Amino acid sequence: LLTAAVNNLLSDEPGKDLITGIPQGTTLRSLKVKSDAVYVDLSKSFTVGGGSLSMTGRLGQILYTATSLNPSAKVYLSVEGKPLTVLGGEGLIVDQPLTRSQFEQDTAAMKE
Repeated sequence: LLTAAVNNLLSDEPGKDLITGIPQGTTLRSLKVKSDAVYVDLSKSFTVGGGSLSMTGRLGQILYTATSLNPSAKVYLSVEGKPLTVLGGEGLIVDQPLTRSQFEQDTAAMKE
């Protein structure tokens, strides 16, 4: 179910009146669920283009989709099989595991 949800998120056509921060061509390489953790491995396209707001948005999209069945799950994100630690040319630090509560704290701090 989660694999289908992430693949739907990554599809080139997000749907009517919807936009996505995830670059076209990004594909899901693998998704594994283990107890309270979700392991998501994406293609290199995920890291291409956009500024820090776009990068934060795409992380949020993946995080919230991956935790849609278990909102308290931890998400471990990798690209081409390697843990993602920095996203994009602006160097957005990606602390792992990703959690909804930490993401909400981090994005609230960005708004201040």
